[in-house]
Amino acid sequence: MKNFTCANLVTMGRHIPTPFYLELAKTEGDRKLKIDSILRIIPGKRLIGVSSWQNSTVVIKLFFQPKWWKRNFLRDVRGINLLLRHHILTPNILHQTTTSDGRGAVLIIDYLQQGVSLGSLFKEACNEDRRDNITKLALAMIGECHRAGIWQKDIHLQNFMLANEEVYLIDGGDIKAEDEGLSLDTALHNLAVFFAQFPVSRDSRVDEWLDYYREKGLKLTQQATLGFHEHIRVAREIRIAKFEKKLFRSTTVTRCVKNSNRFVVYDRTIHSPELEKFIENPDNFINENNLFKAGNTSTVAEITIGGREFILKRYNVKSFWHGLTRVFKVSRASHSWRNSRVLEMLGIATPRPYLMLEERLLWQFRRRAFFLMEKVAEPNILERLETDGKLEADIDSLVKAFQKLFSTMSEYKISHGDMKATNFIFSDQGLYVLDLDAMRRHRSKSSFIDAANKDMSRFQRNWQGGKLERVFGSITNHIG
Repeated sequence: MKNFTCANLVTMGRHIPTPFYLELAKTEGDRKLKIDSILRIIPGKRLIGVSSWQNSTVVIKLFFQPKWWKRNFLRDVRGINLLLRHHILTPNILHQTTTSDGRGAVLIIDYLQQGVSLGSLFKEACNEDRRDNITKLALAMIGECHRAGIWQKDIHLQNFMLANEEVYLIDGGDIKAEDEGLSLDTALHNLAVFFAQFPVSRDSRVDEWLDYYREKGLKLTQQATLGFHEHIRVAREIRIAKFEKKLFRSTTVTRCVKNSNRFVVYDRTIHSPELEKFIENPDNFINENNLFKAGNTSTVAEITIGGREFILKRYNVKSFWHGLTRVFKVSRASHSWRNSRVLEMLGIATPRPYLMLEERLLWQFRRRAFFLMEKVAEPNILERLETDGKLEADIDSLVKAFQKLFSTMSEYKISHGDMKATNFIFSDQGLYVLDLDAMRRHRSKSSFIDAANKDMSRFQRNWQGGKLERVFGSITNHIG
């Protein structure tokens, strides 16, 4: 087992093998700390891991960012002490020290046995009532903090832990305080940031949640909350913008691989030896038997990697001159990756994105591109209308689904770019939106309206001359 210094940890980035030893400064306890596993890592800056200390399982927070480790360490200690001083549940600090090389600091804190983050519980919840109860658990803690003049800047469900039927607040480094009590503006902004993490469909519950918050936190007047939904929309747009900056680099969720001949980002859940083979030569996974479409512009196939079925879309280079026009442009696979992740954040159903790959020449020059996504085993809307009478019987539900979709697209100034009926799937899981390489989020209202009008014109052409023309015509005013 290796001994690592803070300098070692900085250079290793995200790829730190466990277990490893870390030598501490002279202390009454053990000089060496064994890190058994890593829970979270911010490469080059800090990590959170599990260790044993004085015969107990503990959580280790290690700060090692050059020049800034001391500031980050003290900020975390200050935040935890603020919470403890106001009797807000948070894991206790058991010990704090520096590393033997003098280039980092260590916090040893309580390990919450059987603790589960509210974020994990929310994802696993099987119905709306359960998700609502989890949200209220967090709101009760937020209200308690606000009454104490405290708020958490980066507030989300992963920072709340449920253990022994009690909710704990974690991540002391993000705790802020106002000595003279929290202003209503700060409280409302904090709540807007919290609500912005949820899909747009849950915004309809906000007024109910605010009533619950009033019981646990500050006494917000109805006047104070006028326009609050607009605050949520703005907070969500800021959140999306920050999220987009992380989409093409390695994170806890995704891995990025870049070399002279390819650029790849993929979901870590699909990593396998076979995926490595796919990345090396994706064309080997396409054959005559699994082709859906063999077009000049794009090729679509159903492939299997690691025993799982996916849909693979390859964006082709039609000619030498076409290739020249694509060399410096953002690839359509890249657009699909970004747009599908944004739709997921907004709660709009789309096949889950798993991988984006660009062929490169000398690191920079783009060639073909590949996009790997979830296989949704349902026919598109046009196919269902032609073969399935049940869809026509369920037309009211379909219309409502499109109304919600268009409303969200309008609110966040999103145009699709190709509103063919074949680009939508309607199933028991909801309305799926496909083919996102032309989707765009607009900065200006005028730009969006022009694109939205084109979208609606194309959408209406799907139904011209048919019995659904009037039905779908009634909902196109929900966008633009």
